[in-house]
Amino acid sequence: MANSKGVDKATIEPRPVGRPRTTLADLPEDWENIMLECGEVGGSEVEMRVLLGVGEAAFSTLTKDYTEFSRTRKRSKDLCNVWWEKRGREMATGKDGNPTVWIFNMKNRFGWRDKTEVDQTISGTTTVNSNVTIKGDDITDYLKSKHSKE
Repeated sequence: MANSKGVDKATIEPRPVGRPRTTLADLPEDWENIMLECGEVGGSEVEMRVLLGVGEAAFSTLTKDYTEFSRTRKRSKDLCNVWWEKRGREMATGKDGNPTVWIFNMKNRFGWRDKTEVDQTISGTTTVNSNVTIKGDDITDYLKSKHSKE
């Protein structure tokens, strides 16, 4: 059946919905160097994405679809971590820097956290329920010993 523009809907092939997936061909030719150099100077993944010209969803797609991209991403993150750790060591040996900024950066970027100690005291009565699994021969021995004592 033809629509108002005279096009037969039955002969039209459906087009895919949404934007095509981002591929390595969509990235700059030297994408690996861009990512590694960004990590080497402490750059974040946000900075890497901007330098590569891709958004968060495309970055995630590339990580899922391409092993070499995923490996380069991991290596870049490791290089970034090393850069920040070196800054901390430099400050510990007297070089100028802002320790507060460094500490918050490490906590927010790399999951560092302050050590927390919990001193917990429980008073009162506590009931503990437990499930015990007994193997076949063990249950026979258990039943025999239980009946022999009675």
